[in-house]
Amino acid sequence: MKSEKEIHAIVVEKDENTAEAIRKVLSARGCRLTLFSGKEDALTALKDQPSSLLVAGGAENDVSPFQIMKEVVMTSPMTSIILVTDLPKEKVEEKAEGYGILGHVGRACREQDLIPLLNVFEKIRASV
Repeated sequence: MKSEKEIHAIVVEKDENTAEAIRKVLSARGCRLTLFSGKEDALTALKDQPSSLLVAGGAENDVSPFQIMKEVVMTSPMTSIILVTDLPKEKVEEKAEGYGILGHVGRACREQDLIPLLNVFEKIRASV
């Protein structure tokens, strides 16, 4: 991501392959990443050092990305969120309604799915 200020992104994902797919895309965009497999560690880090972007997938103890989303919004309302879930678009929109997420990608975390959401994030960030 081309910006005067480095972007710190937090990734919450217990599956190593999914976390690696996310890491590759975000690193290629110039993000500084912190990876967590559990929700509590990620929330503690977010409180200690605010992050402008959080990617929420499955976490330890079967915590859903929607649970993470809700707590992140309460902890850091200015953090942009991308959800990682294989639920249909309609279900994601229903569960995430009112939370202002950037969007969601499937668990495969394909680059062509993440890039458009990162482009939206960059536009939002540039306007603030």
